[in-house]
Amino acid sequence: MTVGRKFAHKAEDLLAEMHDRVLVLTINRQESYNSWTQALREELTLQLLAADKDANVDAVVLTGAGKKAFCSGQDLSEMEEFPDGEETKSRLERLTVCYDAVRQFSKPLVAALNGVAAGSGFQITQFCDYVVAHPKVRVGQTEVSSGLPSVFGTWLMWERIGSRAKELALQGRLMDADEAKQLGFIHELVEQSNVLDAGIKAAQRLSKQPRVAYKLSKAANWQFDQERYLSAMKMAVAAYNEAFDTGAPQKEITQFFDRRGGRKTRADAN
Repeated sequence: MTVGRKFAHKAEDLLAEMHDRVLVLTINRQESYNSWTQALREELTLQLLAADKDANVDAVVLTGAGKKAFCSGQDLSEMEEFPDGEETKSRLERLTVCYDAVRQFSKPLVAALNGVAAGSGFQITQFCDYVVAHPKVRVGQTEVSSGLPSVFGTWLMWERIGSRAKELALQGRLMDADEAKQLGFIHELVEQSNVLDAGIKAAQRLSKQPRVAYKLSKAANWQFDQERYLSAMKMAVAAYNEAFDTGAPQKEITQFFDRRGGRKTRADAN
């Protein structure tokens, strides 16, 4: 396997820029609709851990480069090379480390959706404190349509909207921005050109809250559902392990790319 070399992190894949005291992290893999690799998620984890300790950073905004995608989820080209369920098990366990860094980030964390947020790209927005988007944005869980079990993402939606999550996940349906806002997945809609500015303003507004109270409140919030979170991730790992041992997802991913004539379109894993 060449996964490690082929999908190594590049510095330009995740851009970091300070706007006053707000750190803006931009997923920058536009050629693949800002899909991410394990290496990119690990870099995001490091950036968040460092920002949480940095006294010069009051808040973080996570966004995507370009106009098409915030994050289309896991780069399926990387996942296509997984030989069996054992590889996916290892990768999903490492994914949990990234999710933990996002969930446990003690300062304001805002998602500024410049485009589609699918699969794990959508999931990570649901760990943020506030989500800004524009009317053309679409969000949702697309794994089943790519031959992948939809488990953890379904649970995340279920926590917010109940059994309707099953309908969304099994169809692999993307919600438009209005529907997503009505259901609570998006908090604020602005003009497309104003998404990043609105995200920064939201982060600045939240950062004015009393620091200790904000930190302790967030810590309590992520602990509220910690047991269910770990249980859902465990179920997702087991489902992916079983699925990839059959070879069916790998075959479906290859067919997915063949139908689209290349590997520039990405859906999501987990």
